[in-house]
Amino acid sequence: MSLPSFDYRAPETVEKAIALRQEYGDDALLMAGGLVVMILLRERLVQPRTIINLSEISALRRIDLSKKTLRIGAAVTHSEITNSEQVRSVAPMLCEACGRVGSPAIRNMGTLGGSICHGDGASDPAPALLALDADAMVSGPSGQRRIPLKNFFRGVFSTELEEDELLTELLVPVPAKGTQTRFMKYTSTSEEAFATVTVAVSLLRKRSGKCAEVRIGLGSVAPIPMRALEAENLLRGKVATKELIADVASAAALEADPASDAQASEQYRRDMTAVWVRRVLEDMLL
Repeated sequence: MSLPSFDYRAPETVEKAIALRQEYGDDALLMAGGLVVMILLRERLVQPRTIINLSEISALRRIDLSKKTLRIGAAVTHSEITNSEQVRSVAPMLCEACGRVGSPAIRNMGTLGGSICHGDGASDPAPALLALDADAMVSGPSGQRRIPLKNFFRGVFSTELEEDELLTELLVPVPAKGTQTRFMKYTSTSEEAFATVTVAVSLLRKRSGKCAEVRIGLGSVAPIPMRALEAENLLRGKVATKELIADVASAAALEADPASDAQASEQYRRDMTAVWVRRVLEDMLL
């Protein structure tokens, strides 16, 4: 199927991209890797006057690591993250999550920023970023603002981004020494399919054995990628036992808001949330 006609612009700076977004307004569509945009165009689900390609903006394609923060540009691809030694040194869970996105072709084309801006509850990297306590840095006509990723996802395919803003980078704090992380993507069909359940966990234990920090990110079990906050609170400040972990897993399943589809029923997804949260935590703590 052919694509609809449109103008094409490829700005070289964030400022020029913002100016173009203001100029064209709703008639413009942003693109980085183009993975989702091409599908939308082919299916005539969108017919923009102008496509603004962000992939030529070098500032959006950087990975920088300082003592406190890992900064990943919005136009960095999943494959680039998977193969980055800088990312792996502080956030191996994110490398694993990006390595589970679709097929090699999709990972080579799709970008981290595109996945996050899409706001899909089945995103693979989003639960890992949530568990890593990441922030989204966005830019617009009024300047920059930093949004905790746990507050970024608003609803089905909806985020906190304003119409004239764009995501520039994801900021991941360097974990404290001794932090453990795990990422698990469970699919009931093929390895390349969307997840039935995704679980990402980051935790830090004190010498006493108590869990000082706990973050549990979940994917494919709600309209948006989510943190299991009540489950986290059950475990935080306590020494893990098999019984406590079972309670935490049950709490996570109750917090989930899954839907039924061709891959799995609502109840199956809820049940698998409890199963996989329990297994991941037992592997980390017992």
